[in-house]
Amino acid sequence: MKIEDTWKSIDSPLSTDEIQKGLKTKPADVLRKLNKRLWWKIAFTVLFTPVYIAMVFYLTDWLPQLLFGILASFHIVGLVFYIQRYRKAKQLNMASSNVVETLKLYAINVRSTIRLEELLGLVLYPIAGSAGFFFSLLEKMSLEEALNDQRIWIVLLISIVVITPLAHLLARWMNKKTFSKLLKQLDERIYELERD
Repeated sequence: MKIEDTWKSIDSPLSTDEIQKGLKTKPADVLRKLNKRLWWKIAFTVLFTPVYIAMVFYLTDWLPQLLFGILASFHIVGLVFYIQRYRKAKQLNMASSNVVETLKLYAINVRSTIRLEELLGLVLYPIAGSAGFFFSLLEKMSLEEALNDQRIWIVLLISIVVITPLAHLLARWMNKKTFSKLLKQLDERIYELERD
């Protein structure tokens, strides 16, 4: 039996809307998964921010209070940033605009979110490392003793130099594991749609 005959034998052929819906199913599924992963970034930020805020009030020494205060502030700003990016992603609607352009905008949004997060991490890792360092150190000595001991400054500096690149590589690896496969699928879908 020829394909034309099969098509003609269908009582109610698919409408243009149904065909477009079928084409959109695959990228929509990828977008749904990406949205869920963006939402998890919001959830983790919400989870850790109160801990940093609590540390500011729990500690009595000004330096670790300042460091944890900076971390809390960055997390609050990060939370606003993630929510904005998540909303932007959710607002992109393939049904009301060009599918290919919408998918491209979505991919740009996710990639720029990840890139900015990784860059800001390079600023935050030394602060977080210092906060943890002084938090554990001040259980054994006073802040004045710690600040006046040259060995402590050397250990802190070495710790920051070691921790910062390792934390950055870990964050990049986690983002790659979380987003890379889905973004690749999205890129492939964009390529397929552009060829059609």
